[in-house]
Amino acid sequence: MLCRRVPWWIYLIAAVYILTFGFNARQEFWGPANAGVLSWPAAQAADVSRGRPMERAGVRAGDVLIAVNRQPLTGMPDWFVARAHFELHRPIDLRIQRGGQSHSLTVVITEPAWRAWSTLQLLRSGALYLVRFILLLLAICVCFSRPERRCVRLVALLFAIGAVAEGYPSPGWAAALGHLPTVLAVPICLATASCLLSSPVWLAFFADLACSWLSQGLQRALVLVPGVIFGVPIICSAIALIYFPEVLARPWPQVLSATPVDLIQDIAGVAPLIFFNALPAYRPGVQVALLDVWFGVTILYLTTGSLILALAWRRSENPHERRRLGALCFVVLVFGVVIVQNLLERNWLKWFGTSPPILLSAPAVSLSMYFLFLLVPLTLAHYVLTGDGRAAEASTRNART
Repeated sequence: MLCRRVPWWIYLIAAVYILTFGFNARQEFWGPANAGVLSWPAAQAADVSRGRPMERAGVRAGDVLIAVNRQPLTGMPDWFVARAHFELHRPIDLRIQRGGQSHSLTVVITEPAWRAWSTLQLLRSGALYLVRFILLLLAICVCFSRPERRCVRLVALLFAIGAVAEGYPSPGWAAALGHLPTVLAVPICLATASCLLSSPVWLAFFADLACSWLSQGLQRALVLVPGVIFGVPIICSAIALIYFPEVLARPWPQVLSATPVDLIQDIAGVAPLIFFNALPAYRPGVQVALLDVWFGVTILYLTTGSLILALAWRRSENPHERRRLGALCFVVLVFGVVIVQNLLERNWLKWFGTSPPILLSAPAVSLSMYFLFLLVPLTLAHYVLTGDGRAAEASTRNART
């Protein structure tokens, strides 16, 4: 049964994530179709299919894009920022280089994204958003069932973040945000970017669940410190992405030449590069350092949270609670398998120079991974709603003494 005594701020956060999910889903399916596929680092037109917007505009395979709407392209983030401002039926000015000469072309996107998808793409996107919808429902049901418990609020926040997380802004995403009132546009953008701060929430959840020796003050510090360090550039970049996209133009060859940054882009997409961008007194070295610190903190926090869970399972003296913690350990391993499969499928060609094996790239495998992932939130939700593991441990120890 839903609890009626729910703090007002939980309603506010829930409303933001519900609105964000609906907006992102709408943009994914009904936003402008993808104008074309580029290969990097040269921004070269790699796939100019017949009848697509770039082909109709006169772009040929092998052409190099050097500017979009008068904004130079120096790296992949520039393209995704420009693409996020495309709109249906609105001309897009391209500057291309072909055979040593530059040409100006105009592209007009006339159909929504879903019309340009193959059946497989439609199935994948439909399956992905079904899983995200289930995540959002779980977040709402879990949080409003036991809002007084901190671990319940944290796991609900993890579910909500997963429901709206994006590695790449979809075509037209920022342009559509710009048409909304600022009071809606900025929270939607920040909620989408909140996936960049999911690792502190992950650590805080497992620490609150199973780490009795870690004080509440230290747990808060572990969340607030990275929240402040990374939150300021995220907020500045979110505002810039919607209203001042030219501010996000950077010397990307210099930034992307750093090996850790290239790995970050492979793993997390361009979202970290875009949202850790608009800093006061910008310097490429500062952005690289911030990205490196974020990546290190993310790996450290995810690993530490998982280790806290494993130690709690190993030290548990209550057989019932040990089985419950063991189920959590299992689904964390499942989560790791899903993440590794996704990374290998997306980056196999770049990392190994060959096409990915069938066990990674088969459509049935990709679709099954979406639903295998659901084991993770369902198990976590069952755990937090059916008992307090720490209380069970304490009662067992008290009974023995």
